[in-house]
Amino acid sequence: MKNTISLLLITVGICLTAGFGATLSPDFRAATIIEAEATFSDHRVARRQSELCEVQEALKLPSADGCGDSHQLRDWGGLTKIALRQAQILALAEDKRVLISEVAQARIMLGLALKRSQARWTAHEAMGTQGPGARLDGWLSVGGFGFGFGLLILALGGWLARKSAAQTVVSDDEEAPVDFGEMLSEVCGAVAQLHDDMVSTQTPNVGDLEVFKARLEDIQKEALARLCASGPRVAARHGLAGMAAVFSPLSSGERRLNRAWAAMVDRHWPEAVSSVLGASSDLKATVTALALLAKV
Repeated sequence: MKNTISLLLITVGICLTAGFGATLSPDFRAATIIEAEATFSDHRVARRQSELCEVQEALKLPSADGCGDSHQLRDWGGLTKIALRQAQILALAEDKRVLISEVAQARIMLGLALKRSQARWTAHEAMGTQGPGARLDGWLSVGGFGFGFGLLILALGGWLARKSAAQTVVSDDEEAPVDFGEMLSEVCGAVAQLHDDMVSTQTPNVGDLEVFKARLEDIQKEALARLCASGPRVAARHGLAGMAAVFSPLSSGERRLNRAWAAMVDRHWPEAVSSVLGASSDLKATVTALALLAKV
């Protein structure tokens, strides 16, 4: 039941934070809309210009009004968008040629498109720029409460999920009722004893290697395997930082024991003894780390 509630809270929290977090401040939203309208008006100007050129080409008229080789109405460098539109509007108005009705109609439509574009860019420039502080204040006024409420629900859902997971780990761990510290001490003692016995064997034969390998396999398959599988229990009790402090040397010891096993298989006695000694040191470091956590 707790898992269902926590998942529901997390889902609602994500939806609220994502929805309200994506909200724009009122002024910035208005400026964005005006900029979009101005951009669309530029596309309309380009379309009207293209229609005028098509009419001139269809009637086989000389190039004019920015069509073909004509530089009239072209984008003169160094002008702002508003100044460019004003210059283009004036250029159209000053052209007093008598034109065919189709061309005249196309030029009128182009002039209207230019005036709309100029009006949109003028409105956009009048909006000015909005600094990050003002934008944040505007966003807080429309989406801050919803975002904060969603973040609170998300945190609550995460806390319930972690608490439920910790209870599940403890309740489901019926297969390993032995305390983690007891298992760790057992493994540490067994590895230390294995190292002492290996050191006392001066010239091991094949039979000795097999005996030591079998003892090592028993450690790996039993207590050490249960230790390595107890990560969720340690995290539930001591947190992720505590788990990292304990499992960092423990993982190193496990790798050294695996290396010792491989050395025994290859009958490389010095490497096997060295690896077991290193594993014993790592396991002692693990015991120390666990003792420090118990004092906290």
